[in-house]
Amino acid sequence: MGEEGRIRTIVSGLQKYVPLDEMLADKIIVFANMKPRKLAGIMSEGMVLCGQNADHTVVELMRPHADSAIGERVTLEGDHFGPEGLPTEPLAVLNPKRKIEPKLLEKLTTNAVKEGLFDGKKLVTKAGPVVSKTIANGIIG
Repeated sequence: MGEEGRIRTIVSGLQKYVPLDEMLADKIIVFANMKPRKLAGIMSEGMVLCGQNADHTVVELMRPHADSAIGERVTLEGDHFGPEGLPTEPLAVLNPKRKIEPKLLEKLTTNAVKEGLFDGKKLVTKAGPVVSKTIANGIIG
């Protein structure tokens, strides 16, 4: 995650969809500012983003461009988040009482060429788009 001196524990429940060697093979996208919560008795400090088909029978990791830096923030293509185009800092932890997380997750999809989208805009790093290996016109969760 690019957080020097810190290792995050993330519980995913992806065992039946993503073999461990595939999980560890390359960079992944993590929703990192969720409030930590216990899953299977372990505190989880984030959520791995995956593309899924409509009936959730195919689930696979969303990946940043291979040249993306570890810990780089994913943004929306063409969007300017702050003054003079500088990105604003994300909230350290989303307030669960405001139910922001579900509102954000319902807007994540993939397009016909398997690129990740948020509300119709491409999810990108400086090196390029976030992609799924095979999930076209799917959902991300």
